[in-house]
Amino acid sequence: MKKAFSLVEIGIMLLVVTSVFFAVVPFSVSNIKQAKFIADWKEYTNQVQYSFETLKEYKKNHAIDNKASVKRLMEYLDGRNISSNSKEVKNYRYKMMNGKFYQKMNIKKFDEVYIDERNRLIGIEYNKSENGKVFCSEKTPCATVWVDINGKTRPNTVGNDIFIFEIYPNSAEAFGKGISFESLKKDCSHDGTGMFCSKFYLLGGDLQ
Repeated sequence: MKKAFSLVEIGIMLLVVTSVFFAVVPFSVSNIKQAKFIADWKEYTNQVQYSFETLKEYKKNHAIDNKASVKRLMEYLDGRNISSNSKEVKNYRYKMMNGKFYQKMNIKKFDEVYIDERNRLIGIEYNKSENGKVFCSEKTPCATVWVDINGKTRPNTVGNDIFIFEIYPNSAEAFGKGISFESLKKDCSHDGTGMFCSKFYLLGGDLQ
């Protein structure tokens, strides 16, 4: 004759199952959200590449400087220039993947701020020479562009919903150009800044 489970045994079993459920579900939900951010980032990089090719065609017939090139690229990406004091970005701050807030880690860090039709926030840092003009070469970017895929909505964290690309004279590259895969992976972790996640995920890197 088989022995039935006692109420105590059933209670213990339910407690274990419940504990496992609540331990696993938040992690799963977090992973799903992160996978969505990565998918959105990959989609956005496709838009960047397409828009950059359009820009290159435009530059064949128009003489424009480096800063004007960046501005036109933002137009092709449906970006609207806004003030860092505007209501769309009021009190906006972001942090690195390791949870640290570094100096000037807020919207005023950027030379220009844009918002697009999907409410993505786009911050631009120009590479300026001593005379204040935007300088770039095949090895030095004209500008570094920070994109918050879901705008003001949290987590506002580099490597989670914030990704970075650089604009060169003849290309637009995810941040991490020329960096080894292992270095990208090390930085794209809870101990790193998350800046290299931009390139790491495009190369097929897994969630860390």
